[in-house]
Amino acid sequence: MVIIDKNTLKQKTDTFIQENHKTRLYKDPTDSYQKQIQQAIKKCDMLIDKHINKYLVNIKPTAPKLNALIKIHKENEPIRPVINNKQVPSYKIYKYLNKRLNNLTNLPYTYTTKNSYEIGQELNNIQINKHNRMITLDIKDLYVNLPVQNILHITKFWLNKHNNVNMITEQNLYLLKVIIKQNYFQYNNQFFQP
Repeated sequence: MVIIDKNTLKQKTDTFIQENHKTRLYKDPTDSYQKQIQQAIKKCDMLIDKHINKYLVNIKPTAPKLNALIKIHKENEPIRPVINNKQVPSYKIYKYLNKRLNNLTNLPYTYTTKNSYEIGQELNNIQINKHNRMITLDIKDLYVNLPVQNILHITKFWLNKHNNVNMITEQNLYLLKVIIKQNYFQYNNQFFQP
């Protein structure tokens, strides 16, 4: 638990927004994004069965709020931005597309873990000798720094490699572009985008 003065937390959060080049939006884009998601779902008729369309749209979407946690282990105790995206327009279709892409791309060497406990269990089972090295990486603002065009290009490559239906590939990529574009949050009754 961290106890911090409200004004100090606000100042740290304002500094984070300013230093990380977040663009202020002058109105809430949620309704516009909701319409884009609905149109994209209708347009992707080969990818999405029309009987499940209504289950892939958030009924009452809201802009995700920025929550600031303090990194007490770092110098000057900066914030760790946490944004809950469960209520954004793209959440349900993102989950659906994620499953589809996992099945369609069949990527080699994929590893996922649920939490640090699971990582610890897996590491216990690894045989390490004197030629092995273990490293950890900390990538600053990973998600906002992802190269979107490269992601789309790589996704297209893997979709084409494992799927010969061009329209399926195109609809997956179109939906992915719409979802990636919907990256925003609200803080202090204002809206921001990376």
